[in-house]
Amino acid sequence: MANPKTKQELLAAMADSYTKLNEQIGKMNSSEIEAPFHFASDPKKCGARWIYDQCPRDLLIHLYEWQVLMREFVNNIRNGKQRDYLPDEYRKNYHEMDKMLVEKHQSTTFDQAQKLLSQTHQEMMQLAESFTEEELFGKGYFRCTYTTTMAAYFASVTSSPYGQATKLLKTHLKNLSK
Repeated sequence: MANPKTKQELLAAMADSYTKLNEQIGKMNSSEIEAPFHFASDPKKCGARWIYDQCPRDLLIHLYEWQVLMREFVNNIRNGKQRDYLPDEYRKNYHEMDKMLVEKHQSTTFDQAQKLLSQTHQEMMQLAESFTEEELFGKGYFRCTYTTTMAAYFASVTSSPYGQATKLLKTHLKNLSK
């Protein structure tokens, strides 16, 4: 799908990619959901963003935690505190943050991870809906987005990684069937 150019396109992309992710999850049985990934240590196969994800639960937790960051980012903007998206301690090395976020949830079950992601996905939809077209698509409209659009931030924590996660889960299933 091309980059959204309107709020409605953005919302549709967010919803569609989330539906596809859930459809892929629905194709998996419990042993496939619990099985470890066999590609996570190879960034060429899974992408650097996902190297700390060892199983489907980790993948969902990763998505959830980045959406929590987005929620905080938006709340900061709305409270007059225009800060960068990433916390200061991780701005130069967000892979360390990814690792910490996954480690934090080792006792979280897959079902809990799915519920958490469902909650933050709905929040992302509501937050995106609450912005005007100009706020979403005006480059640098908010000082803390620099030359990027708010829509790009929303896509970077929803539709884009949902699509990547769906592909990773498909690869996971193929690896298990070998």
